[in-house]
Amino acid sequence: MRTLPTLAALVALASFAVVATSAQTLAPVTAQVSKGTVAVPPTDPATLDRLPPLPRGHIVYVRLALVDKVVEIAPGIRYRAWTFNGAVPGPVIHARVGDTIDVTLTNTASMGHSIDFHAALAPPNIAYQTIEPGTTLHFRWVATSPGAFLYHCGTPPVLAHISNGMYGAIVIDPRAGWGRHAQSFVFVQSEFYPKRAADSDEYEGDLAKMISGTAQVVTFNGDAFRYMTKPLHIAVGRPVRVFVIDAGPSHFSAFHVVGTLFQRAYVDGNPKNLLVGLQTLAIPPGGGAVAEFTVLQAGKYPFVTHAFGDADAGALGIFDAK
Repeated sequence: MRTLPTLAALVALASFAVVATSAQTLAPVTAQVSKGTVAVPPTDPATLDRLPPLPRGHIVYVRLALVDKVVEIAPGIRYRAWTFNGAVPGPVIHARVGDTIDVTLTNTASMGHSIDFHAALAPPNIAYQTIEPGTTLHFRWVATSPGAFLYHCGTPPVLAHISNGMYGAIVIDPRAGWGRHAQSFVFVQSEFYPKRAADSDEYEGDLAKMISGTAQVVTFNGDAFRYMTKPLHIAVGRPVRVFVIDAGPSHFSAFHVVGTLFQRAYVDGNPKNLLVGLQTLAIPPGGGAVAEFTVLQAGKYPFVTHAFGDADAGALGIFDAK
């Protein structure tokens, strides 16, 4: 006897059909590479924990320059980083589902680099191709899914390019937004593998340490313990929404806020992937999440990765609630 499909199966099939139809109607992604570079303003590191406002229209212009830059990743460790816009991480990108992301990637660095958007549906050999110094890549893609996503350099060895600072966050809002109004923050967790450069007091990446996963410095937003010396202020009784991305390249994040629970959390930042009442949020390298919580009284609330070897290496900060 033929078995009728269950309601759950029908819903799943309908959902798949909607996604498939949406994907099939997207225009093909094309890319143009041209000689020369374009001027791109540097990113202010102080803005890396903030979610920038959405653009007024539905085209989000993303201008990224590939820049060699010495940055401080921990007290006394000035690191020869490979960067987007001179900052580690690169600038936070903010769009909504349905927006067109118009990307200009210009290479002012000393070697070839590329970009890989985890939020995009695009052929890597076209959109994520490596461009050499003195050239510029331009392409467009359409945001189809909400979430908290990673972007990074995808040029081999990817391990070295991410470890040296080439990553950032892109947040795609649902069409109807995130719901209740909340104070928002963006954290990109990542690890560094420094060794002292032979010709100076600066540091550079150690590939052997990268391969072994022996990280000396682990950070939120590129600077160890930055939010211990400069706590982030939140309001008692007001919801807080945190967009957390794990750039890795190799360590998992176990994101936790001491003294509270996550009332809601969304795996990869998609509201359909709802979890409730979480104590710790597991995020793999290359993944993301959105966590929401509200503190009920004034005080200092540490946030960490609960992998405490990494917390002791710098992935530790404080929310100051008043």
